[in-house]
Amino acid sequence: MLTQNKELQDYRGYFYKELLHILNFWKTYAVEKNRNGFYGAVDLENLPVLDAKKSCVLNARILWTFSAAASFLNDQNYKELADLAYHVIIEKFADPVNGGFFMELTADNQVSNDMKHTYAQAFVLYALCKYYECNKSPKVFQIIKDFFLLIEKNTKDQRNPGYLEAFTCGWEPIFENRMADNNEPKSMNTHLHLLEAYTGLYQIWKDDQLKQKLVDLLMIFFIKIIRHNGHLGIFFNDSFQETNPSSSICSFGHDIEASWLLWEAVNVLDNKELISNFKPLVIRMVDVVEREGVDKDGGLFLESYRFGSHIRTNKHWWLQAENLVGFMNVYSLTGKSTYWETVKLTWQFIHDHVIDHDNGEWFTKVNRNGDPYLEEPPDDPSPYYRNDRKIDPWKCPYHNSRAMMELIKRIDQLNFET
Repeated sequence: MLTQNKELQDYRGYFYKELLHILNFWKTYAVEKNRNGFYGAVDLENLPVLDAKKSCVLNARILWTFSAAASFLNDQNYKELADLAYHVIIEKFADPVNGGFFMELTADNQVSNDMKHTYAQAFVLYALCKYYECNKSPKVFQIIKDFFLLIEKNTKDQRNPGYLEAFTCGWEPIFENRMADNNEPKSMNTHLHLLEAYTGLYQIWKDDQLKQKLVDLLMIFFIKIIRHNGHLGIFFNDSFQETNPSSSICSFGHDIEASWLLWEAVNVLDNKELISNFKPLVIRMVDVVEREGVDKDGGLFLESYRFGSHIRTNKHWWLQAENLVGFMNVYSLTGKSTYWETVKLTWQFIHDHVIDHDNGEWFTKVNRNGDPYLEEPPDDPSPYYRNDRKIDPWKCPYHNSRAMMELIKRIDQLNFET
């Protein structure tokens, strides 16, 4: 046990050091020179792309990251950056007429896309809750509560389970431009990040209505989204049945991320029945990722399709970060050393191939051998984000910084228990 504790402490040091590296990169290169906000994109040489548009999702994730870092490290410098990110979200992305938050701004902060995506709203809520933890402002708390009610009023499907995807500026449903491959009306990803946001909200606000909504989301995953084999369904019709094109796809990164986010939610609710039901399910989700998605070097593949007969072997940055947390979570749950060995193997892959040790942060995507893509390959483009940038609307600090903090917290808890 002493040997194990020593190893855990060694890895805690690695994760802590990397957390500081990630935060320092974003503190140094993401903040605009006039300190009025954050660049929409930064290239591989850490130079800002001055005409890049600014996304709500990226800015919400920046707010979450610096808020989390301020509390976790008790660092006033990160609190000041969280304050800046909060003002950007509230003063530049918020819709003062219809409520909610615009999807995108121009480089000079004019609204360029006024659509309301439930996915983006969820990230703003998640970030505001984390900001409240380091701020405790009654004004912020009221904004959060009002925003939760707005999300429920405008995005909840009133006739079927779950939440709709996309809306006009005035909250009329949009039947195109959904975040789905074939424009399906509902997605796993949107529901996963609503679950994430509502979990964060329940940590600061023990409201009965919110509690029921969080339980409802968990049951949607339990009954509708998680397949019998432990993989997540991806896209769904109005009545929340998975569509035929979706049923042949497995997204390993979402599987492993959901495994620990679901466990976090049931523990925040402190519901013994939910805990009993979800514990074996969470373990099954991780085990199927281990069997099918984790390469021999510890890197996590992007996805499989054609019912598992084809594997997309590229290894995107966010998948590797979530793989660390998912396997660390079940190691904490079970004590089985094989899970910890996967954590170590994935970390070695990240350290050797994904972290840019010269210019900082993580490469967006590497191939199966760990070679980074430094431009966008025409035969295999990344979904949403670009390989030739360190920061862009989807390349953010939240996955990898959160992973480092979650790993440190779990190691500290394990050492406390022993």
